Amino acid sequence: MKRAAAMVLSLMMALAVCGCQQTPEGPIVVGKSSDDLIEKAAGQTGGALAERVDAPDRYESAFSSEDGKLRVSVDAAVSVPEAEKVPVYRVEDGTITQEQADALREGLVRTTLYDPDQPKTKDEIEAELLEAKQKLAEGPSEADANTSYTINGQEVTWEEHMQFLIDVFTTEYESAPADPEKTPISGQFQEEQAYDRVIYKIAGEGESEEYGYEGIQIVQDQPGVVGITMAQYSRTENFSQNYMPRQEVELSYPDQDLSAVPEPHLTAEEAQAQADAVVQALDIPYMTCYSVSLLYCAGGYRMGGLRNEDVPPRCCWAVRYTRSIGGVPVTYVNNSVGFMMGGPFERQWENESLALYVNDSGIVDMVWEGPCELEGAVTEDAALLCFDDIMDIFEKMYVVQNDGLNEDDTITDIRLGYVRIRQQDVSDSGLLVPAWDFFGTVTNEEGVTYDDPDRSLLTINAVDGTIIDRSLGY
Repeated sequence: MKRAAAMVLSLMMALAVCGCQQTPEGPIVVGKSSDDLIEKAAGQTGGALAERVDAPDRYESAFSSEDGKLRVSVDAAVSVPEAEKVPVYRVEDGTITQEQADALREGLVRTTLYDPDQPKTKDEIEAELLEAKQKLAEGPSEADANTSYTINGQEVTWEEHMQFLIDVFTTEYESAPADPEKTPISGQFQEEQAYDRVIYKIAGEGESEEYGYEGIQIVQDQPGVVGITMAQYSRTENFSQNYMPRQEVELSYPDQDLSAVPEPHLTAEEAQAQADAVVQALDIPYMTCYSVSLLYCAGGYRMGGLRNEDVPPRCCWAVRYTRSIGGVPVTYVNNSVGFMMGGPFERQWENESLALYVNDSGIVDMVWEGPCELEGAVTEDAALLCFDDIMDIFEKMYVVQNDGLNEDDTITDIRLGYVRIRQQDVSDSGLLVPAWDFFGTVTNEEGVTYDDPDRSLLTINAVDGTIIDRSLGY
């Protein structure tokens, strides 16, 4: 769902009550100097955060846009960490070490892994060929029919796309060795050319009777280059498993039938124990379990674009981790950081995210994106705006950000935590600052309700009241 881009307004507000940061008296400028922010955050002397910001346990209000199209109700639990201090930290783009890569392979993989680029056997290619022919005979699914296909830059029909795959598999089969010699991967990072630079990569896949298919991919970008540093593990051939609440899967994949997908028998605590064992071995400073929730994902796909009927939709415990410093966690959101061309933010720098997905057969998926390095505190404790002032900013800016939309939005959860913002004019350095995130449901004019508990609808810097655009990273 497209949301309007954040805009910049001048907000003139009265002084906060005692114990709070003064409210902004000048324009709220997106992308302002990091030095100005650090200076504004300095000077706080401690005390329980909830008392300092004078936040209630629950907040209720209602407002609408001038034209009445946007209607917003707030009936939200207010979460403030039990902490005495909330320092501002400098962070930089991080790495995945060889030791951490070893820990992931040892903690997750149960099968001998081979280089995925090694030649396939005739039997493997024949299975792909037969599946493609069967699918062509059956005809496209609704999802297939609504997908665009190209061959050598030319748009083609689904039938032409499938025939092209059949021709490719036939050619591969004729030249494939019956039993090519395969060597297990070393597990060490190997140099690989990727677009305009060299990256370092570990990739392997294997299959066993007990665990089925397993694959791992760990990519380390060049030091100082923000890009694609990440680690993935999956017991499917798709490294892009997209786990969502059940309702969101049904909205995004209407051809999926989740009625027969069983929930795991193991408890949330048992799932977290399995995930904790892997995460502890990674030895990531301050990394703490953030949430455990039941999520669903749609069925998997083969690399060639064919539906893999052997990988049905599944339900897992999603065990998510973020850094928690002095009791203040980095608030997890699934808002994506956009890729911008040119300038200091040319490369994408996703927020750090670490999640393991567990069902009755164990850990079946893992994704660790955007690892970062904490470089130390730049202020020992940040001065914060009062909660009432934050809500005044929220009501004004929420209407501006969603101007022109015809929808009913309900805010159900308001959280104070850390968010990483990019440093001005630097692509791989930023600050961890305290910020308020607002979560809830959105019902559009067609009556469809989007209920994603991890999508932030607005983020407000708790120090200076500026709006943080999650898609830009500042």
